[in-house]
Amino acid sequence: MTKPFTIERIIVRYTYSQGDCMALLKSVSAILATGVLVVMIRLVFRKAHSSSRQWPYQRQFLVLLVVLAGLFISIALLPLEHEVKNQILSLLGILLSAVIALSSTTLVSNAMAGLMLRITHEFRGGDFIEVDTLVGRVTDLGIFHTEVQLVSRDVVGLPNLLLSQKAVKVTRRDGTFINLALSIGYMVSHQEVEKALLEAANRCKLTDSFVFVEAFLDHAIRYRLYGMLSESGERLSKTSELHKSVLDVFCEEGIEIASPALMDRREYDTAVQYFPKIGKKNQTRKEATIVEELVFDKADEAQSLEELKEAQTRLSKSLEKLDAKQKKVVEEKIARIGEEIVKREEKRKES
Repeated sequence: MTKPFTIERIIVRYTYSQGDCMALLKSVSAILATGVLVVMIRLVFRKAHSSSRQWPYQRQFLVLLVVLAGLFISIALLPLEHEVKNQILSLLGILLSAVIALSSTTLVSNAMAGLMLRITHEFRGGDFIEVDTLVGRVTDLGIFHTEVQLVSRDVVGLPNLLLSQKAVKVTRRDGTFINLALSIGYMVSHQEVEKALLEAANRCKLTDSFVFVEAFLDHAIRYRLYGMLSESGERLSKTSELHKSVLDVFCEEGIEIASPALMDRREYDTAVQYFPKIGKKNQTRKEATIVEELVFDKADEAQSLEELKEAQTRLSKSLEKLDAKQKKVVEEKIARIGEEIVKREEKRKES
């Protein structure tokens, strides 16, 4: 038997419908507020350009948190029964967990690799890096991927997991050696070749240049010229300039660059043996040692630092066998070594 309509029932129904409308309005307001907050966050980070460079993914995390919070709040404010709300929230939680679980392997691995790259400071924005066949400059270090601009001006995103697993060649900012290899016939003395190559490097304003005789080939001798470039950002243009300079100097000196496909058709007297003229020896043992110091300067610093640490350990162990007077002298020496270690480690972090 249906209950008759009464004034009390009409008032209760109107009250419920009015409450539902208010709850729905609150839910819609929460969604709108979320949208406004997202827009405000984007505008704030766009204006604060320097802070967005320091924390490149802070904006994305904030937007994600605001959207998730807005979504859960809007669902909680819907005019539904508590059981229905709980079921919807549980369903969203399950979906979110499933998405995270399915993508966690790649996402977490890339995030951990990105964190490792930031801690180790293997490379920074603006550095030249080489990974497999890719050569370019780092434009952005993200939490999941690193953006690199290639020589073709195209931009490629490399997953941080890939960079942590591959050997990454980084061009140092404080200077790098550029080099070129070429083959010269056996009829030209190595002194002439070395002189010409060093002249070419000097014309390009490269410093600390040196030449290696790399190999004896069937048709020629392979030489490699190294020159220190102070501005690593000029690596591409200076490499091209160095090649041009070598061609110019070789033309002036009359030195031919040999090729395996080049056949020498000139006639020689078979009874005469031809050897290159021996020039002056232009590299001493001292100069040869300096080459290793230039090339492996960072490795030498690391070796020197390890030797200091070993000396500090040995002195610390010897303290037990010393008397008070000797112990004081050794402790002072250990303290000085410790200060030197700290200075060198700080210098390594800066370089």
